[in-house]
Amino acid sequence: MSYARQRRRLRARLTAFVLAVACLAGLAGQAGAAGPDGRDHDRPGRPVADDGFAAGGDLTMLNWVEDSGGRYYDERGRRADPVRLLAANGMDLARLRVYTATGPDHPRIGYPDSYLPEGYQDTADMLDLARRVTGNGMKIQLTLHYSDYWSNGLIQDIPSEWRDVTDLPEDQAVAALEEHVRDYTREIMLDMRDQGTLPAYVSLGNEMQGGLLFPYGRTDSEQGWENLARFLRAGYEAVKEVSPSTQVILHLDDAGNMDKYEWFFSTADAHGIPYDVIGSSYYPFWTRKDIPTVTPFFERLHERFGRKIMVMETGINWNPVTHDGVEGQLTDNGPVPYPETPQGQADFLTDLFRQLREVDDGAVIGDIYWDPVMIPAPGVGWEVGQPNVVSNTTLFDFQGRALPALRAFRTA
Repeated sequence: MSYARQRRRLRARLTAFVLAVACLAGLAGQAGAAGPDGRDHDRPGRPVADDGFAAGGDLTMLNWVEDSGGRYYDERGRRADPVRLLAANGMDLARLRVYTATGPDHPRIGYPDSYLPEGYQDTADMLDLARRVTGNGMKIQLTLHYSDYWSNGLIQDIPSEWRDVTDLPEDQAVAALEEHVRDYTREIMLDMRDQGTLPAYVSLGNEMQGGLLFPYGRTDSEQGWENLARFLRAGYEAVKEVSPSTQVILHLDDAGNMDKYEWFFSTADAHGIPYDVIGSSYYPFWTRKDIPTVTPFFERLHERFGRKIMVMETGINWNPVTHDGVEGQLTDNGPVPYPETPQGQADFLTDLFRQLREVDDGAVIGDIYWDPVMIPAPGVGWEVGQPNVVSNTTLFDFQGRALPALRAFRTA
């Protein structure tokens, strides 16, 4: 085991001990009876009530970056714990994504060389980060990919450990996947409750406008919608069984596309799919919409479906190119009037947070930045062997020094 991994494990144990002491102090005399699996099913985790607009960031990559040599500094160049620094500047929500399994034995279907790093972005890694962010006062937004690999509208691979269902007749395969979703979701929620880090929000899938668990849960057919409804209902019920107060999110891309959201959520309602919050990705580059255009969309969306909205992903360039000197994932900043500079990034986030908070009826309850911490580090990329294409959208510069954009979180 590497020194960095040993240090991370020691840090995790210390944080878990502190959380356990705090939890026991607050729950003395209130222990519930253990269930048949040996867990205390009546014991609550940390409070998850929403107390206003959440200014968040996706911290999923942090352990990989740090263990690969990435270092973080404040604006004055002093070495800093990035979670503590982000929290001190007002970031109060951490998005943590989790995959069912990672490493070379769990590649993308049909692409054996496309896989995520072993030991990172899996359940153990997520639980470690959950302890760390909770210990710094952040709430958690947990995203369950239900896949071993990145998932979005086009990629929704069945996890490798579930793929034996493809040998079954379709009705049996769907029933088996439904139970996999229920059991997996429940187990992760119990793990989080047992360590006192229950999530405030859980997203069932990532940008899942195309569905889940392809080909069974695709949204391009009526049968696919019926299957998807079963999967999502199983996930929803598993979350609520463990933590009734946790809010369940359905997350789509392309903020501002009312036709897409009307189609998806009206069809979801017709199939009786339960959810609490609408999740939406907003990047000026991908959506080609500025802030004054997208905020009325959120207002209309709230009026139409009666749900609050969490902006699950937002990103913008602070530099035109990555640390490698090439264009990154976002080749420009779209139609917004903010240059690709550190100050332009800061001004964008300041204006975005302010205008989202001003949406009628408090319709938007938070915004999660992507990716604040994926600074350059040897070997770290969007998958193993691939480059880091978002090093110019982070909240830290190429040397790991905090950018002015962190200040935007102080007033969010």
